[in-house]
Amino acid sequence: MDTLVIASVGLLLILVIAWLWLAKPFREPDEQEPIVPEGITLRPQPLMTKAEVAFYNALRLTVQERYLVFAQVPVWCLVEVKSDNPEVRAAFLNKIALRRVDFVLVHPGTLAAVRVVELRDPSQLSVQREARDLVVDTLFKEAGIAVVRPKAGMTYTVAALANLLGFEPPAE
Repeated sequence: MDTLVIASVGLLLILVIAWLWLAKPFREPDEQEPIVPEGITLRPQPLMTKAEVAFYNALRLTVQERYLVFAQVPVWCLVEVKSDNPEVRAAFLNKIALRRVDFVLVHPGTLAAVRVVELRDPSQLSVQREARDLVVDTLFKEAGIAVVRPKAGMTYTVAALANLLGFEPPAE
């Protein structure tokens, strides 16, 4: 009986060692692939254009303490996507994965997105852009998040921007 127990423990130990050896193949540090492939260069880039920064500053003045303002937010970060079917959920997330919005007004208490602000640039109007806007509009309507599209490149007063966003202008 003791021999059978010792043999079983020995066999189990050999199986665990073999599994560990095969599960994580040993690689020398110089054999590992680099994180950034050869031939790729990385440099910081601006998050917004000068026109977007000007609009952002006017937006911050308009909402003041009422909302947090975030820029260039991925769409999938703003909505919770649920489905009983994992394949359907994955396909939908793939559809919205690379889309982002210009600005998001977030309630500081609940941290929920209240409004999405997308600058409408007439130079970017195309069939692809219209299709993208339809997806974004439908998605946010379903999620209960308002979308506002002011014209890009315009100078807005605080009162005019508050009116456009559906807010009372801040007290001066």
